[in-house]
Amino acid sequence: MTNMIKILAGCFLLVCRAGAAGGSERSDSLVTYGPYSSSLGEYVLVLPAHYPHEAEAYLRDLAADVILVLTSRFGPVEPAPFQMIVVSKRAELEAWVGGELPDWIHAIASERPPRVVMLGPAAAGSNLTGHRFEQTLLHELTHIYLYRLHPSDESGSLPGWFHEGLAVHAGGGLDRGMQRALVRGRLTGKFYTLAQLDRIHHTSSVLSELAYAQSVVAAQVMEDIYGRGVFRDIFDELRREHIFPTAFAQGTGESLERFYTRYDAEIRRRYNILLVLADPSVLFILLPFLVLVAYLVRLWRNRVITARWAAEREGVSEGLASESPRSDNANL
Repeated sequence: MTNMIKILAGCFLLVCRAGAAGGSERSDSLVTYGPYSSSLGEYVLVLPAHYPHEAEAYLRDLAADVILVLTSRFGPVEPAPFQMIVVSKRAELEAWVGGELPDWIHAIASERPPRVVMLGPAAAGSNLTGHRFEQTLLHELTHIYLYRLHPSDESGSLPGWFHEGLAVHAGGGLDRGMQRALVRGRLTGKFYTLAQLDRIHHTSSVLSELAYAQSVVAAQVMEDIYGRGVFRDIFDELRREHIFPTAFAQGTGESLERFYTRYDAEIRRRYNILLVLADPSVLFILLPFLVLVAYLVRLWRNRVITARWAAEREGVSEGLASESPRSDNANL
């Protein structure tokens, strides 16, 4: 059995190299490095040919560090080969993915075929560290880790909110855009339920940002309620081949439905309007709304003043007309 696994792994790596070579033919600019070993499985690194050699060394070391962080925190998984691909053009990113992507998506991890594809800088001398590669790679390799841990099959897959929430949470957490999305969602009363986020659909940047932000809050709420080790506890149950709802209940001591209820109450408590307004740290989020309100108030006042002036002018005109001298008939 072990020999068969090695043979299959070797065949997959040959396919990876052939796919990378095919990508090079399409773009005439990609070079394959590796394979390299890791606790997620052997992988090949595919980079634009104009990238300096230091980029390959940087990404190889970065991947090793990220994978070590994931497996140390969340536990081991069954290793399997995968690809790490960096391209310098959006057209190449979409060619590897096999379809058009929304403009706000710059990297993607797929389960079948197992690969990470990231959009990198186009300039040959650009510094990869300036393009948030650490956060991006940690996010995407978290997806690869979760695919290894609980593959999508007949028993179901992990919920979309859990996949994206944990990936963003591990990769740095909420950014300003997500914070603004949460404030907008609270102000408009348009939060999703976690059941609605079982699958996340990228219909628009605004809706996607809110879906991602709420997913991150779900991961944060899980740690706040059940402790920092909650993900490892759930993953231990998944390694025992439980489905996600069962693993969640075993790892947390509560049903998934109960967590959904607690999450809904918690996100509304965290983003209570009065608390948001009283928090100086979110002033930058509210500033555009305040500017808009100030503009509308000023516009309304100007219209009121203009209307008042018009009414006063009309009243003065009528008064002058009524006071003009009458023409009396004289007897000669």
